Amino acid sequence: MKYLEIRDLRLSRGGFNLEISLFLDRGQTGVILGPSGCGKTSLLRCIAGLEQPQSGSISVNGIDIDGLAPEKRKLGFVFQDLALFDHLDGRGNLEFGLRLAGVDKDRRKEICETLAETLRIAPLLDRKPGTMSGGEKQRLAFARALATKPEILLLDEPLSSLDAPLRKELRRYLRTMLRQEGITALHVTHDVEEALDLGDRIFIMNKGRLVAQGSPSVIFKNPPDAWCVNFLGLGLLLPIEGLSNGDPPRMYNTPYGKFSPPGTIPSFKKESELHDMFYFIPPGAVFYDASRGIRENSGVETENNMLFGIVEKISERNGLYHIRLRLQSLRLQSKKIDTSPSFEPEPKHKVLEGAEIPGEEEPYIEFDSAERPSLEEGGQGYFKIRPSECALLPGAAT
Repeated sequence: MKYLEIRDLRLSRGGFNLEISLFLDRGQTGVILGPSGCGKTSLLRCIAGLEQPQSGSISVNGIDIDGLAPEKRKLGFVFQDLALFDHLDGRGNLEFGLRLAGVDKDRRKEICETLAETLRIAPLLDRKPGTMSGGEKQRLAFARALATKPEILLLDEPLSSLDAPLRKELRRYLRTMLRQEGITALHVTHDVEEALDLGDRIFIMNKGRLVAQGSPSVIFKNPPDAWCVNFLGLGLLLPIEGLSNGDPPRMYNTPYGKFSPPGTIPSFKKESELHDMFYFIPPGAVFYDASRGIRENSGVETENNMLFGIVEKISERNGLYHIRLRLQSLRLQSKKIDTSPSFEPEPKHKVLEGAEIPGEEEPYIEFDSAERPSLEEGGQGYFKIRPSECALLPGAAT
């Protein structure tokens, strides 16, 4: 059942336009990812009633809440700056929303103490925020948002100011708290790892639009475009420069090699559209072929479905060898001239939100290998790819 549903919401402010539709089922945690200025916080403010959209509807549990004042919407909101009341102790902060709701003193005390025990913040009840650590303030802010039993919990990057170890600890705390209480939540973050850890559904925004949505596994396995791959750091993007029609047939030309048709190929109206496409190689599609070994590049003939470059780092992770390969153009390491007929549009750099691909330095890919390559860090070598696990993607989906 669609518990939180946003339909055709439109907010215009100056030169910015937010146009979006999304939904969450009861008890789900949705995570909104996107670059700064894409409209993430504006969306939360519209849901909370702090901004009024020009059109569209917002409903919770089938009830339209557009016409309700913020305090009548039964929503909890945890801001990035937490907005705790420094003059009140932990108990006073927890009870604040309950006072506004007209809950009597005995009932406030009961709710406060039960919540403090459940969320393990009882030691904070008699302390003021100024005496608390960053993590303690976060826990108190989460508890305060839950005290009034909100129907939806809105979280606007509440962990962004914390250091990495504390952020991971509070992510676990938040995930456990939301599931334990059965809360439906919408969480804004710019941290991909955080989105994977918390999100039942992920919503990716860019320029006021929703460009992808679904479970983390669906989005990460089937990104809609090169912009999403670049933003999420899902793998390697190589610009398509042409289509070879020689032997073997139909190879996609890139500055870093020729590749067979990938597992996912969008339909084209005309071949010239290839110059706006990228060959996407996820980490899992790259492997070290121990039977062939790694060969030095001097005088070696270019091969298809191979990545050639400098191995910048080899490290062990969870029983596998983690490899970082900085690509080098195969044109520079092979003097052999390809005479097969091909469509070759004028080469040009591709730009995705200010990230040039290829950029001033050569691109790289990180991947895991069961076999340690017979090559030391700083050495040149080849690795194979599995085209069936790759995809052809547009620069930005329309």
